[in-house]
Amino acid sequence: MGIEDSRLIGSFTRGTMTGPLKQDSDADVMVVLDADKHRDWIEQENGPTNALRAIKRRIENDPRFSQTEVRVDQNVVQVKYHDSTIEIAPAFRYSEVPHADHPRDGFNLFNDASDGYAIPDTHGQQSWQGTNPREYKQMFEARDQAHNGRVSGLTRAMKTWADRNNVPVRSYHMETMVYNYFEEKARRGEPVPSSYNELTREFMRTLPNRVHGKAKEPVYNESVDKGMGQEDRNAAAKKAKKASEKLEEAKRLKDQGKTEEAMEKLKEVHGKDFN
Repeated sequence: MGIEDSRLIGSFTRGTMTGPLKQDSDADVMVVLDADKHRDWIEQENGPTNALRAIKRRIENDPRFSQTEVRVDQNVVQVKYHDSTIEIAPAFRYSEVPHADHPRDGFNLFNDASDGYAIPDTHGQQSWQGTNPREYKQMFEARDQAHNGRVSGLTRAMKTWADRNNVPVRSYHMETMVYNYFEEKARRGEPVPSSYNELTREFMRTLPNRVHGKAKEPVYNESVDKGMGQEDRNAAAKKAKKASEKLEEAKRLKDQGKTEEAMEKLKEVHGKDFN
């Protein structure tokens, strides 16, 4: 298999991973394929799926991965070890895929996809979709720095909440919703709460609507929630609403001077180790 490059991407590189790797968490690796050697995957009608299946077979046939579970999960190949999971995203350089979908409508000099990559989009019609993890990382870090680390901090808190409560929202989806919350605040000229309790409470209040809406990443305005069904949206929104009510109750208790009761209510949302 012709591979030009591979790089670690995802939450690990942006400081939004919620803890050490474990079976239900993942590290993301993008494998950049040689377009000349794999031109058929670019041109075939089912090229994205064929690329994913070929990588899956390659891993399954490698004795080094004999103790892992390997499967295709949407646009990645998931390799699950007993204590961690690696997700491998095949990609071509965007300029090598002439018919790749440009995530934004129309041509935009400030969002040119040519310096990015094309990854599989297997939701509905088969296609290659533009993405640029490098530029997104730079944008995320700049906004996080502007808010003294609160973007990554809130992202980790919300991912942890989702993980502990079996909320059916994927990690990158949650991160995107948090990023967009801060972007909206900046665009409207609204202040961001200075305390994490107030910040979490305000974001959680908006989360049901965010889950039911469309979450789009900031580089190309690409939807990151295409594979989320209505049942999962309803379940996630319901859990977010319940958590929001508990956070509001915690605030009322604290305002009444009932600090211990308020802390117990916060622990119902954030876990028993919260302090």
